Amino acid sequence: MRHSSRYSTVGLCLLAITMLVSPSLADDQEEGSASQLRREMSASRRVGYLRKRTDGDSDQQRFVLKDAYDKATYRILEQPGLDLTEFVDRYVSLQGETEGGTDGSPLRFAAQRVTALDDREPISAKATKVRPATFEAADARPIELPRELSDIRVAALTDGLPAPSEVLGSQPPYSLDIETVPENYAVEPPVTGFSWLRPPATQGDGLGGRAWIRAEYLSWLTDSLRTPALITTSPTGTARATAGVLGETGTSVLFGGSSINNDPQSGGRLRGGFWWGDARKVGVEAEYFMLGEQSSSYQATSTGDPIIARPFFDIVNGRETAELVAFPAVVRGDIQATALTNLQSGGIWMRFDPHGIGSPCEARSGRKLDWILGYRYMKLEDDIGINENLTSLDPANPGTFVIQDGFTTDNKFHGIELGAVYEADLGRFYIEALSKIAVGNNHQVANITGFSDITEMGLLERFPGGVLAQRTNIGSYSRDELAVIPQLGATIGWRITPRFSLTAGYTFVYFSNVVRAGDQISTDINPNLFPPEATPFTGALRPEFAWRETDFWAQGLSFGGDFRW
Repeated sequence: MRHSSRYSTVGLCLLAITMLVSPSLADDQEEGSASQLRREMSASRRVGYLRKRTDGDSDQQRFVLKDAYDKATYRILEQPGLDLTEFVDRYVSLQGETEGGTDGSPLRFAAQRVTALDDREPISAKATKVRPATFEAADARPIELPRELSDIRVAALTDGLPAPSEVLGSQPPYSLDIETVPENYAVEPPVTGFSWLRPPATQGDGLGGRAWIRAEYLSWLTDSLRTPALITTSPTGTARATAGVLGETGTSVLFGGSSINNDPQSGGRLRGGFWWGDARKVGVEAEYFMLGEQSSSYQATSTGDPIIARPFFDIVNGRETAELVAFPAVVRGDIQATALTNLQSGGIWMRFDPHGIGSPCEARSGRKLDWILGYRYMKLEDDIGINENLTSLDPANPGTFVIQDGFTTDNKFHGIELGAVYEADLGRFYIEALSKIAVGNNHQVANITGFSDITEMGLLERFPGGVLAQRTNIGSYSRDELAVIPQLGATIGWRITPRFSLTAGYTFVYFSNVVRAGDQISTDINPNLFPPEATPFTGALRPEFAWRETDFWAQGLSFGGDFRW
């Protein structure tokens, strides 16, 4: 019984060891098949990024290639009839024989055939079984065989390499591809006919090409210009004391008092840039856009009917009142009011691939995300002007009057811009999305001007001050304020040819802490300031200048064309 127990224990141990070893033996057998396949493939082929040697010590070894699988660097020998010059800085597959390396000499590979794998130009006609495919960077990680040999994909890494019989059995020979990252592998069918419609390559170079230029027509809406009521009227027969006065029965506003310069406006935008090197990791891009001048205006001439007036608040008597431009038997005249707005912007920035700078090849299956860092300039201008030409109808007070008020503002922004640009290739179509924000200094300028030319008895005199612009607020004012300019945009492109696309997009721009001309107008007036100024002068010095800030936005659609080469 004692011996029987001992034999049972030994038997159980042997059984446990057998159970542990069996899977390993199976794995070894499978790995043995994989190793055999690996050896067969690595003996006649090298896949990697082809570079030109910089030392130039041998005309026979002008190129080097770092193999994507074994990570060894090979000096490439061109066999007769093979020219690798056009394949420099490209991801390629070389077929030939390995030489050297056993006695410490440099590894060499005698290349007999070459296949381009980056789809930058048509693949050699000799490689009839090769189809375009996308690849991860050669130095991203080593090529690894799939765990199951049956998972090896039939594709285009090499040409004319017979498959081992234990992999494909009795099937006809194929070209085999051992992929770098299975999840990102893509194979495209060959294009037949209409080759001029074929989109450019997208692997690692954004939407194709090392340089690009885009011209667009803009149709945008902008934040309106807000002003107080500047010109009013009243029905015929209204008493002189209440004519054109805000708040009185029948008074209506002819210009101002609401939002103006808020209609859709046309403009243009030009954008272009280029990448440094084939890796498309660092590039420069610039942009400039401008909207056409927006304008709102009003003009009227009256001999007294209809009534025309310019309203304001009399701070001396504490009531609303108005200066008459046209009133029966009192004054006749004409008036013009104009409001202008101009917007333009430009910038230049660097584009960086966040996946790493300097990597020779990138494949994102047509998707690319870049950071941007650069400079942004933006200018927003407003100009409001009111001109009067009056003739007195009162025989006791004859004379003519020319009165002008002017309010202009200027915002000039200079700052640093940060953001990101995302591009995705959808075949015939592509999309682009951007998000940016600029932070910097806004130099604000406000100018207020006004004068009155009074002619009496043939004598002309000019006085400072009009109606809303008086000596108390006339002048030029400036200051610097921190501002931010966020910007969002999206564009969809439709490829007409491999290089040219039609585009349509949307853009939103926001400009904080700006000064607008309408906000700098004060209607609190001391009438004793009207030229000629009352002597002695009494009352508060009104109007007075005070900085009034607001925010500005612009948004709208764009239509244009994009050319890449």
